[in-house]
Amino acid sequence: MTMASLADQRPSRVARRLQGFLGHPIRFAAVIAMLIGIPMGIVLVDELRDALLGPAIGRILFVTLLVAAGATIGAAAGQLISSLRSQAFMDMLTGLYNRRFMDAELGLLQSRAGRYGHDYSVLVLDIDGLKTVNDAYGHDVGDLALRALANVLREALRGSDVAIRTGGDEFVAILPETPCHDAHIVFDRIRRLVTELRAVDPRLRITVSAGAVGWKSGRTLGSLVQDADALLLNAKRGGKDRLEAETVTAA
Repeated sequence: MTMASLADQRPSRVARRLQGFLGHPIRFAAVIAMLIGIPMGIVLVDELRDALLGPAIGRILFVTLLVAAGATIGAAAGQLISSLRSQAFMDMLTGLYNRRFMDAELGLLQSRAGRYGHDYSVLVLDIDGLKTVNDAYGHDVGDLALRALANVLREALRGSDVAIRTGGDEFVAILPETPCHDAHIVFDRIRRLVTELRAVDPRLRITVSAGAVGWKSGRTLGSLVQDADALLLNAKRGGKDRLEAETVTAA
């Protein structure tokens, strides 16, 4: 059978055009063509494409559009995934990580500590006086105080440390490779920066209380967080604006 006879048996041009447009590759190419400004006729009308570009270049253009379609969809999907990941692990008000990320990070550190003996400690911090700020100046200034403390944590912590807002006026600082008896060094930096914050904006009449615990063999993540919360409560009951750290006994 000759190529001419094969051509005679092909469906009509309208049928092929319709079938092609509704088919998966053509639909992609058409969408991409509209997005990047290529005339739709070049994509869909065989004669126009061949007349302007020639058969070979026309086919190359079509393949290029298909590749562009895949790249565009892949990039869009990547951006969407990145955005969803950020929303899943970030606190939208402060830009810090959230509790979900904290659980994952502590799980990783717990595993490393148990396997390799890498020490770490956790500071649980609470803003003293945030309700007073909200009552006196409104929640916009209260949100400003939350963001200001987030910036304090960014400045006070090392690059390897992790700052987290767990909700409300409570924050957490995860300190890898830091034994609990050194957590006071980090807290002192935070406390000093908060004092400077009050001097810059008198409306932000806040202080920070904290509880500090460290990893030790046999301690679960649940008990670590509970112990840190209990120490934080002791710090607030003991006058606020202070750190309560667990006592570490020599092995």
